[in-house]
Amino acid sequence: MQIQKRTLNWLPRPSLYAEASAKLAKQKAAHQSFLSSQSNLASTVGSIMNTQMTEQTNIVSKVALARIQGKKTA
Repeated sequence: MQIQKRTLNWLPRPSLYAEASAKLAKQKAAHQSFLSSQSNLASTVGSIMNTQMTEQTNIVSKVALARIQGKKTA
């Protein structure tokens, strides 16, 4: 009787070091993507807040100017 090794065409598993380095690379990529999206979000929110404050200031200025001009003519 002879013992034969059968692999059933399975792919060889990578080494533990290769698995760990691939996992680390994937985590770094995910972290960089997260930081990038957070940076973009923070800049967008800052821009929106700045625009909103500018527009509110313009509205208040127009209302105050209209009141002052209304008192001059009345």
